[in-house]
Amino acid sequence: MKPATRNWLQLAEKDLRAAEVQAEDEFVANVALFHGQQCVEKSLKAVLEEIGEGVPRIHSIFRLYSRIREITRAFPELSEDDMDFLDSVYIDSRYPSDLGLLPSGSPTRTEAERCVAIDLLVYTLDEWEKLQEANSSFVREIRETGLRIL
Repeated sequence: MKPATRNWLQLAEKDLRAAEVQAEDEFVANVALFHGQQCVEKSLKAVLEEIGEGVPRIHSIFRLYSRIREITRAFPELSEDDMDFLDSVYIDSRYPSDLGLLPSGSPTRTEAERCVAIDLLVYTLDEWEKLQEANSSFVREIRETGLRIL
């Protein structure tokens, strides 16, 4: 695994741990959702780093995941509903009225737990080994031929 990939995954793991702890308390469910979205975003960026695609400066789970799925199917499948859910909690503002709110309002503990469940699906180290195995010939082919998928 590349050092940069490992760095992304370490950051993702910190967000995962924070989300798991905070998901137990509905008062900070919005914070759990923030860290949950960040865990998935950083995990997806780690995949792109590992397979040599570069890390785009975007935050949309749907867009990051779509780039990965165009290249490989050896990554856990995320439903469009889960991606929309995570994209709905991303915040690009630090104003109190925007912090971690869903379109329906403040998140519940159940929604925070859902976010953690998605995190665990994406951030699973044994899946990383499968991804690396499945893509080793693909990555080698790209390097040898200069083939660009995107």
